[in-house]
Amino acid sequence: MQTPQVTGVVIPGPHAGFMGRSRRRSGRRVKHGRPSWQQEPAEPAGSVQRVSRLSATQALEQIEQVRLARDEAEAELGVLIDHAVGLSVGWPEIAARLGVTRQAARQHYQRRHKDGTSRPDRVA
Repeated sequence: MQTPQVTGVVIPGPHAGFMGRSRRRSGRRVKHGRPSWQQEPAEPAGSVQRVSRLSATQALEQIEQVRLARDEAEAELGVLIDHAVGLSVGWPEIAARLGVTRQAARQHYQRRHKDGTSRPDRVA
């Protein structure tokens, strides 16, 4: 019994004339804005009115106090994230809580090498 010969069949694969899916995509590309952690937060309703009543000296004092509070919160957040990673919480879960992508969370907060040594000179 002979098997029939099939001719003219194009087999997709990495050969001349083959175009992968990524090159076939067409249409408008969406330009994404800044990540949510870089976007300016919405101002609370009374903040603008409260701040507009401050003198220049009071405004500068408030800037310093808020900056110190932000630095303390950022340090605490880093410690919490290090602890969560130590508890084997995955970066996707951490990123979801931060409101950023997994890659953004790792690049911003990963502070340790695979061997556990601290790398203050390198964040990612």
